[in-house]
Amino acid sequence: MKNALAALAASVLSAHVADLSVADADGSWIQLIPAGTFSGRDGRGPYHSGDQAGLQQIAALTQRYHGPTDIVIDYEHQSLHADKSGKPAPAAGWIKEVQARADGLYGRVEWTANAAALIKAKEYRYLSPVYFHTKDGKILALQNAALTNVPNINMAEVSAHTIFQQPPQEENMKKVIAALGLADGAGEDDVLVAINSLLTSSTAIAAAAGLTKDAKSDAIATAVQTAFADRKKIAIAAGQKEDATTDQIVAAFQSAHTSSTPDPTKFVPVEQVSAMQADIAALQKQLQDDKAEEAVDEAIRGGKLAPALREWGLSVHRTDPAKFEAFVDKAPVLTAAQRTATAQARGGEAASELDEAETAVMRQMGLTKEQMLQVKKGDA
Repeated sequence: MKNALAALAASVLSAHVADLSVADADGSWIQLIPAGTFSGRDGRGPYHSGDQAGLQQIAALTQRYHGPTDIVIDYEHQSLHADKSGKPAPAAGWIKEVQARADGLYGRVEWTANAAALIKAKEYRYLSPVYFHTKDGKILALQNAALTNVPNINMAEVSAHTIFQQPPQEENMKKVIAALGLADGAGEDDVLVAINSLLTSSTAIAAAAGLTKDAKSDAIATAVQTAFADRKKIAIAAGQKEDATTDQIVAAFQSAHTSSTPDPTKFVPVEQVSAMQADIAALQKQLQDDKAEEAVDEAIRGGKLAPALREWGLSVHRTDPAKFEAFVDKAPVLTAAQRTATAQARGGEAASELDEAETAVMRQMGLTKEQMLQVKKGDA
């Protein structure tokens, strides 16, 4: 084989048959070409598909040949002769993608409703794929497939150049050399090395991007673009520039992770903050109590509050200083007798009447007699 393009131009078509089961009618992965060396049922061959690496090359060339177009499965290979017979060549199904496995080339098939019914009824039993191969039997790519009941029929061989219609080989080779970035005059070995390098690099990039090794170029490009965008965000989060190197980003994160001595000008221990908060709370309560005692004692000295109601006044001031101040502003000045009046002793039977001072407080606070008696007894 002079080179890959020359081999493809000199290839011929042949067919191999796969037996279909009823389960295949629902659409599944079906073997199209077996691995290794085999011959057709009619004796043609032998044909060589190679090991899984060879099958991967067949799958890649098949995808390149068909591009985004699904591979047709027709009835009895009618599409191969439709241009001459003038008869319709309806599709029985479509091969959506191909995959190289250890035991052969597989295709994921979506059947038409009519074909699925025919397969389930066993009116069609065999799948006969058509593939390009060189004159010495090396399989190059899959062209299409057909439902048939006559396995490996005696088909006329079709020259590949009638399908590909390629320009002269020397012109093709120059284009390939230029596309690969090689110097003019590069030989076949240089071209093959460059192609293998590209395939290997593509597989490695796909794996690094978290994709399968047979991922399409669009998926690889999207994954790589996403990775670069995420990398910029990570660099910024690490306090680096967007174009920081990987080593710089890693070093920044390691430095932040391993640093055990915080800057005392920027960080305060949690224990110290908690102790400070407790001290502030205690100080605030002490100031509140001091202000309450000062205000209540001042009200008693000014005759605004009976001595017997001192604890009540302290409670009100601690709860709502403004409310206590409002009471003192409105309260009348008590008489000398009212100032010296004391509440009856606790623990025995509570008094059932109010003195003049208590009555005055009751009226100023808007309380009922029962509520004031509860205050006097210490129940409210």
